[in-house]
Amino acid sequence: MSEIEIKVLTKCYKEDIKALNKINLNIRKGSFFALLGPNGAGKSTLVGIMTTLIKKDEGDIMIGGLSPEKDFSDMQHYIGAALQENELDPAETPFNLLHFQGRLFGMSNIKARQRADELISLFGLENEKNKKTGSLSGGNKRRLHCALALVHRPRVLFLDEPTVGMDPMARETFWRVITSLNQNEGVTVMLTTQYLEEADKYAIDMALIIGGSIHFQGTVYAFKQQVNAGDNASLEDNYLKYIKSL
Repeated sequence: MSEIEIKVLTKCYKEDIKALNKINLNIRKGSFFALLGPNGAGKSTLVGIMTTLIKKDEGDIMIGGLSPEKDFSDMQHYIGAALQENELDPAETPFNLLHFQGRLFGMSNIKARQRADELISLFGLENEKNKKTGSLSGGNKRRLHCALALVHRPRVLFLDEPTVGMDPMARETFWRVITSLNQNEGVTVMLTTQYLEEADKYAIDMALIIGGSIHFQGTVYAFKQQVNAGDNASLEDNYLKYIKSL
C-alpha cells in the first residue's frame, strides 16, 4: 500500500529552485525510504514540494490519501518535517518552542507541556531545556528541529540531512528515536542524507535522483545487486560506482 504517490512532476520555474523532470515515486506505507543523490540533484526541491513549501507546476501528489492543494490543513497534521532551512528563535528555549508548537496544533496547555518534556527526554536535551536556542551547538539544534517535527505525532516524517553537526553519541540517540517510530509505531520515514552509511544501515527502500530525474527506485539491496560493486560492498561503494559510470 502506497503512503506517498508522486506522478509526472515537472520543473519549477524559479531560478533558485532545482528543476525536476517527470518524477514518479511510490513510497510504501510504514517504510524507511532514502532519497539519495549528489548536491544539486533536486532532493531538497522534491522534499519541499511534498511538504507543501514549494508549489509544483503540474502533476499529482498524494500523501496518506491527502492532496496538498485540497487537504492542506489535514496534511499539516499528517506530516512532520525537519528540513535544512528551518530557523529557530534564538531568544527562546527548547522547552518553550516545543510547548508553543504543541499549542499551535491544538493541544491543551498541560498536554503541550507534557509533550515538550517527553521529546526533550527522548532526544537527550535535558541539559539544554531552558537554554536560549541561540547558544546551542549545531548538533543540538538539529535534534531540536527533529523534536519540533514530532510534536503532533505525524504519520509521515521527512528528514532532510538530519544529523549534520551531530556528534556520534547524539547521532546514536537520534537514530534510536527514529527507528523506534518507524518499527514500533509504523511512521513512514523519508530521509535525504549524504551520510550513506546511515541510509545503508536504516533504509530498506531508496530512490536515486540525478539532474532532477529518478535514475533508480527499489530496495537498497536491489540497488547493490544492480550496480554490483563487489562482494559485501557498501551502499556508498555502489553509489560511487554508479555516479562515476554516468
